[in-house]
Amino acid sequence: MDMPNGALSNDLEGIKNRVQELETLIMLNAKIAMQIDLDSLLQTIVDCARELIGARMGGIVVVNPSRTNLLQYFKVSGVSSSDQLPSGHGLFMVPYRTAKPVRVDHVQVTAVTRKQPENHPQLGPFLGVPLKSPDKLLGSLFLAQAPGGSPFTVQDQHLLSAFATQATIAIDSAQARDNLAYLKILEERHRISQGLHSSVAQVLFLLKMEIDRSQKDLANDYPELMERLASMKTLAEKGLYDIKSAIFSLSEPMPATNNLERQLRQMIEGFSRITGINAELATRGAVNAIPEPQAQVLSKVIGESLNNVRKHSQSPMALVSIIVHPTHATLSIQDAGVGLPIDIETYTALPSSRYGVFAMRSLVLQARGSFEIFTNDEGGTTVRVNLPYQETI
Repeated sequence: MDMPNGALSNDLEGIKNRVQELETLIMLNAKIAMQIDLDSLLQTIVDCARELIGARMGGIVVVNPSRTNLLQYFKVSGVSSSDQLPSGHGLFMVPYRTAKPVRVDHVQVTAVTRKQPENHPQLGPFLGVPLKSPDKLLGSLFLAQAPGGSPFTVQDQHLLSAFATQATIAIDSAQARDNLAYLKILEERHRISQGLHSSVAQVLFLLKMEIDRSQKDLANDYPELMERLASMKTLAEKGLYDIKSAIFSLSEPMPATNNLERQLRQMIEGFSRITGINAELATRGAVNAIPEPQAQVLSKVIGESLNNVRKHSQSPMALVSIIVHPTHATLSIQDAGVGLPIDIETYTALPSSRYGVFAMRSLVLQARGSFEIFTNDEGGTTVRVNLPYQETI
């Protein structure tokens, strides 16, 4: 029995669509394997999903892994994008919050939709699925039609779930790469720092001590020799300071930016994600108005202090606070760990102590600031810096 031409045509169209869907999913798998930039890959995923399913608009949202009340990525397709991330309270977040797909034929006006911006597109049928890895929820992938558009089907939901799986694999892969790369950078910088400290810095420090002993043993009737020893001591001290500064500079300076606060938050969130130590940033005042030279000093002190928290404090938390005044900024890094060794003045001021603390102190003093480190009354350690501006902000 021959199949009617109409039925055959529909079957061929269905097969063609299925082949196109599989080709698209294979293409996305290849891009994930090639470690394509996650930002562009998420955009490709939502574009392909919207095109294949035939939706008017679509989007993908990924929450921040360290602060789940904030969004890390928000990509849209079919509508104009915005530089500003949404608040995360819309219908598109329901799949993430419930861990379940959402499919409705018509979006009802609710308290949430009433708060949408004036230029927000009006929604008719809506379909959303969660981005769900084995151990956590990552965000949502969603599509929508204009009011009066065709409702989404169960088949559409299955296909969108397949795209969500690709997005989840891409996000997990990118986060794993970031974590591994960050750890390798930390290990390599630590290895180089330890090498410099245990070789060149120690030799210079021992040389300085030997010169001190020679100066004490020699009689004052050798003025020419004493003068030469004094010059050698000055050179040794300068070399020691330069080595300490080089070691400290292994903490990469942050690039010049007009959003210092956001970059500091990203650095601190990355520290928390990698180490498991709960680190938070609290600010008061216009942090982004801090001049670039002082911003670099603050970022270096924060980076080195957090590194010390990780290596020495045994603390489960760290609090970084920045208060911006008209003429200076006050920075505090506080932990709840084991505290400092005794003889804090020696610990802070001598190059023979932990080079990170000495280098931080030297850098701050060079910027005409004040530096102190102390054990808190209730335990733990605080690093406190007051840094003046070269010009009033």
